[in-house]
Amino acid sequence: MPEVFELRFEVPPAIALRMARAPRELPADMGVLIAGKPGTGGTTQMVRQSSAALSALRVVWEDELGVVRPLDASDADHIDLVCGLTLTGASGPADVTVQRSGPVEDAAWAWTPGRVWLGAGGALTQVVPAAGFDLVVGFAVSPTRLYLDFQDHVELE
Repeated sequence: MPEVFELRFEVPPAIALRMARAPRELPADMGVLIAGKPGTGGTTQMVRQSSAALSALRVVWEDELGVVRPLDASDADHIDLVCGLTLTGASGPADVTVQRSGPVEDAAWAWTPGRVWLGAGGALTQVVPAAGFDLVVGFAVSPTRLYLDFQDHVELE
């Protein structure tokens, strides 16, 4: 009988991986199957506390206590602390879900396929910034679908 090992990682989402060490010789009609828990499609989501009322679909920065606030394209003090895009909003200090990478869809969007930048007050824009920081948040592949892929920011003069 093959030995079975199970590894668990406590990172969202929790991943369970089962590995089997097969005998030295497998019968010709026997295959090897490695199965795991389905993932979230390559996304990185986390729950953080908002500092105040906060809209969904805003780029936020995170402080040392795990509290998120909207990030502005001109915010030199916090541009290095970008956390991700809020998927949920809050009417006051409360938990919000933040996504760092992968696909996000919203029926109210009307993107043109191409790059998406950080704008004012954490808003997303397809207008190339002229001042502050050029921070590519990701790229739109359809009018309602954006792939988050935060790039290094560039300070504009």
